[in-house]
Amino acid sequence: MKLILVRHGETKANIEKIMQGHLPGELTEKGKEQAKKVGGRLKNEKIDLIVVSDLKRAVDTAKPIIKNHPESKVIFEERIRERNLGVFEGKPYGSFSEAAEKAGMPVEKFKPERGESIEESYARAKEFFDELINREKGRTVAVISHGGFLTNALIYLLRKSREEYLDLHPKNTALTILEIKDDRNHEVIRLNCVEHLE
Repeated sequence: MKLILVRHGETKANIEKIMQGHLPGELTEKGKEQAKKVGGRLKNEKIDLIVVSDLKRAVDTAKPIIKNHPESKVIFEERIRERNLGVFEGKPYGSFSEAAEKAGMPVEKFKPERGESIEESYARAKEFFDELINREKGRTVAVISHGGFLTNALIYLLRKSREEYLDLHPKNTALTILEIKDDRNHEVIRLNCVEHLE
């Protein structure tokens, strides 16, 4: 199986350093241009299935990819949304980790009111990709999602440590291509590549 991972384009909240979580998110003009460029980059890939987070910023990023692959099956999937940040959605970057520190909890285990912990988001990514890989053997699948969710996916798929989170966190419309292997020693063809933006 060939797995293509794409993070959504730049949003207004990204520029303002605001945490989005399950908020829809609005692409900037630059974000729309990034989406067109990643759509062009993937134009000649044969893609059997496109799975898109149902949040607006991911849906809008996926439009050029979907347009270039009219034969591909498309699924809009709630399970690949960004982490639910609960009461911290719409708050500045850093407020989540500050609250975890005040509560005397490791940031991975801290669960915000009406939200999910980093550990829970990781478990959601693991469950989703295990199911996808098992179901779509021998096919090419593109997944258009979010920075935090895709970072958790890369930590799981590439068997990396939580300490490597920031190193693996994709930029807007960064492209990862993996050849999925049965022995779980997946081959990295591209990792968070943004050459299409240059």
